[in-house]
Amino acid sequence: MNQTQRLLQSIVENGRMGEEACDQLLKVTQDMEMREELMRERQFYAEAAQEAELRLSAQGIKPRPKGAMARMGLWMGTQINTATDRSAAHIADIVIQGATMGIIEITKLRNSNPDADAEAQGIASRLIADQQAAIEKLKTFLREKDMVK
Repeated sequence: MNQTQRLLQSIVENGRMGEEACDQLLKVTQDMEMREELMRERQFYAEAAQEAELRLSAQGIKPRPKGAMARMGLWMGTQINTATDRSAAHIADIVIQGATMGIIEITKLRNSNPDADAEAQGIASRLIADQQAAIEKLKTFLREKDMVK
């Protein structure tokens, strides 16, 4: 697999995991503004993954999703993290952490594959920019929990 293909594959994995995380959080989120933000984020993850998948398919490569263990870990983490707190502030915290990990992962892969073509680099850059914008929007949901007296 060449550098372009490695970068595109990582975008597919990141995008599909982002979509799945948004889907899981939408199931437990009641706050309408947070639901709208999660749906917006799900859309940009889906678009990045689809664009990368199309590029890989054009090169005769079948994109691979993240493994079953990674998806199971995401599901279990979501269940545990939302069992006692489903507030918009807590959901925002979870999504900010996930987006930050995604930014780090894609940035590392982009930097490790400098010979990836401009189109793959562009998809990665847009995904990073979308995640950064989402983090900024999600910061507006963050609130300190009420202190127990």
